[in-house]
Amino acid sequence: MTNFKTGGPWITRFAPSPTGALHLGNVRTAILNHLLARQSGGKFLLRLEDTDQERSTFAAEAAILWSLSWLGLVPDEPVRHQSLRLDLYRRAVGSLMAEGQAYPCFCTDAELEQDRKDAAAKNLPPRYSGRCARMSANERAEKLNRGDAHAIRFRLPEKTEVGFTDLIKGQVSIPAGAFGDFVLLRSNGWPSYNLAVVVDDADMGVNLVLRGEDHLTNTARQILLYDALRLTAPSFAHHGLLMDADGKKLSKRSGALSIPECMEMGLEPLAVVQYLASLSGALPTKNIFASLDEMARAFNPFALGRGNAVMSLDELNALSARVFRAADLADQVHELDESLPADNAWHDIDPQTRRHLLASLRENAENLHELRALLPLFTEKETRFTPSALTELAASQPVLDALDHAMSGHDPDASLQKDEASAVLRRISQEAGVKGRQLYHPIRLALTGSDSGPELATLLSLLPTALIRERTQTVLNIFSHCNHKE
Repeated sequence: MTNFKTGGPWITRFAPSPTGALHLGNVRTAILNHLLARQSGGKFLLRLEDTDQERSTFAAEAAILWSLSWLGLVPDEPVRHQSLRLDLYRRAVGSLMAEGQAYPCFCTDAELEQDRKDAAAKNLPPRYSGRCARMSANERAEKLNRGDAHAIRFRLPEKTEVGFTDLIKGQVSIPAGAFGDFVLLRSNGWPSYNLAVVVDDADMGVNLVLRGEDHLTNTARQILLYDALRLTAPSFAHHGLLMDADGKKLSKRSGALSIPECMEMGLEPLAVVQYLASLSGALPTKNIFASLDEMARAFNPFALGRGNAVMSLDELNALSARVFRAADLADQVHELDESLPADNAWHDIDPQTRRHLLASLRENAENLHELRALLPLFTEKETRFTPSALTELAASQPVLDALDHAMSGHDPDASLQKDEASAVLRRISQEAGVKGRQLYHPIRLALTGSDSGPELATLLSLLPTALIRERTQTVLNIFSHCNHKE
């Protein structure tokens, strides 16, 4: 019996429509296909299903390719475009027509809409009535000779149900009554989804279709087409869907988080991949993986759950922060080097200090965006203060005097070691006669203008001695000037 282990190496595919940005719901499917292909020594392929001429755009295609690249989901072969494969679909339909397994349908949109209303009134699923399937050969020929607009429909065989073994769900049976004779070619000559998928998957050598369970009925249609075209059907596996907190399916139209939005939020791509794979039960979340190859080795497709998974942005953010803080320092320094403007003070810092600064600061940030916002506290000459900060600093001048006095005995071109910084804080506490928040908060405000940041001893060790004194004296001079005017 074929299963995930005995059926490989798996050639999988991800086939989005370029009608908008990728969201987490369909990216999860891409991730599962990629990891399974990598683990089994197979291939991960990419196909753009761009047959919707009205909604497909080049901008959406570019966004999809960029998003997959950001996640590291690089296909093993060139990208296929369905819009460039129309001859393949028309040849397949021609062979079905020649064998009587497909026929032209001349029904108008108004007639099809009335059929849908009639079915709904009888509490029946919407399905084609078979009107044109019963048309006489002479009437059909007359309409074709007249050039009447028509689609091509697949003629369903006499089957009560379509059964197949799903690698996740087990034995599945879909009643043939769930759908009628379905469209193969639209009246404009473009293929339907089900025809194009079957022709493409067979042509590309795909041997496993791993996708969401909302495609189960499509799978039944496609199996019938594989049989009619005398093609070997791939294995199928349908995973549960990704839901939002309200139990609704994530989708582009329901406002699900997109990959470009993940980038803007500063989420780590490896964290996005790991989190979405772990929601399927096929990847642990306790470990942090350094690469997609590591994830592929740990991937367990047999644990893919049949049920739906609930997306939690808080959990994703937490995992992303862990990945961010465990990432390679050299890579993050390089990313900052590349992303910050050439005139940014960051570039004036020597490489060793950059690494030290980054290693200390990233414990106080969840992503590179937040860390980048902290950098000016350590690289800019001037500090900005809110009115409330100035009010507190005005009442804390003894602490600032003690800080300036304590730093006066240290080399201005050097930075304090961690133990030296702790000793300085003890000395200030004794000299100013304060402890706790009355000691720490004024120093933090004077040096950064911020209420939060790294541990104070770490902060003192990150700033050069000269800069600590300069910022402290700037604040003291503000109040000295104010007192003098009074």
